[in-house]
Amino acid sequence: MKYIILTVTFLLSSILLLDAKPRKRKHKARARHRTAVVAKNVKTIWVADHQVDCQGVGPMKCFLIKYAEEEEWQNYYGTIDRFKFVEGFEYKIQVKETPIKNPPADAPDVKWTLARVLSKKEAEIPRLPLASQWILESYYDGNAWVSAGSKSAYITIARDLKSFTGTGGCNRLRGNLDVNANNVKFGQIISTKMACDKLQAETKFINVLESATSFEIKGAELFLYKDGQPIVSLESYR
Repeated sequence: MKYIILTVTFLLSSILLLDAKPRKRKHKARARHRTAVVAKNVKTIWVADHQVDCQGVGPMKCFLIKYAEEEEWQNYYGTIDRFKFVEGFEYKIQVKETPIKNPPADAPDVKWTLARVLSKKEAEIPRLPLASQWILESYYDGNAWVSAGSKSAYITIARDLKSFTGTGGCNRLRGNLDVNANNVKFGQIISTKMACDKLQAETKFINVLESATSFEIKGAELFLYKDGQPIVSLESYR
């Protein structure tokens, strides 16, 4: 009797194993099919840290994209659904591609929808040299930055960092420069004597230059400080 029970148990186990194997293979086959379909419809792209002006049906903003890290950037005239782009960050993303029937002129023939953000990194801004042309941008009033209201005042710092030229908005300026590490001194500033309606703003600009004791360059901006406190910001002409 015991022998019969063992024999029946063995036969039932064998039947169950034989029945399970094809199902497992069938399940694996379906999974491979789904993976192949997803891989076919999904692309990996890089998106630049800024958009550019471009011309489609009318003036518009385009993403800059590429399909490999070593490629050159190219304009993309479509949108990317569900993609929350933040300027200043470079992205590597995966997008699902869906064909579009009868797309508008100058528009992509596929629709892109964000599938996954693979990476998001802040773009590196190269530090500019002090020996550049800097345009007056804003003054710090002790609480906040206040726009200078005009782009007419600027300075151009010589390559040897010993002098500068420029304009205060009315008159041409020139003077000496003394730079030691991040310490700076604008000295012996002289100007032409033309009269105009911007003389008050020009005098303020000259006074601020003369009071500067140090500087800092952040990306494309030059900040001047007086005893550690910010007083004025200038933007690169580049």
